[in-house]
Amino acid sequence: MESGTHQFEPHVSEVQLRISGTGLPELFEEAGYALAELMLGEAPLPQPSPESAMERVALVAPDTEALLVDWLNELIARSDLTKRVYTDLVVDELQERSLRAHIRGVSPPVLKTAVKAATFHGLELNEHDDGFTATVVLDV
Repeated sequence: MESGTHQFEPHVSEVQLRISGTGLPELFEEAGYALAELMLGEAPLPQPSPESAMERVALVAPDTEALLVDWLNELIARSDLTKRVYTDLVVDELQERSLRAHIRGVSPPVLKTAVKAATFHGLELNEHDDGFTATVVLDV
């Protein structure tokens, strides 16, 4: 889990995430960890119990940037539906326009931050010599 970094930047009723990863799968996983940390307000993230149900995620989007937003919005929607925060995230397959992953979550008594959605506002995804970086704005 040490293959990427993230930081939070306040933004009026929004939070801007800056995420990095050594590869795209790591960047997507790190984005999910950043979302969970924001929602829970704690790091390190609590891990689900071994008997916690694993859920599968399969997404298709027009491009990789949209896929990143869809990934975060899928995690947000599932959190709203199941009352879980997903802290165990594994991207099994990532292509330019599709993603397959499996996730497991914890059921916190309360959320520190309720995240409404990931947006396309200010969205950036860049490749560098040492990996990838992304900027995503979340409505909170």
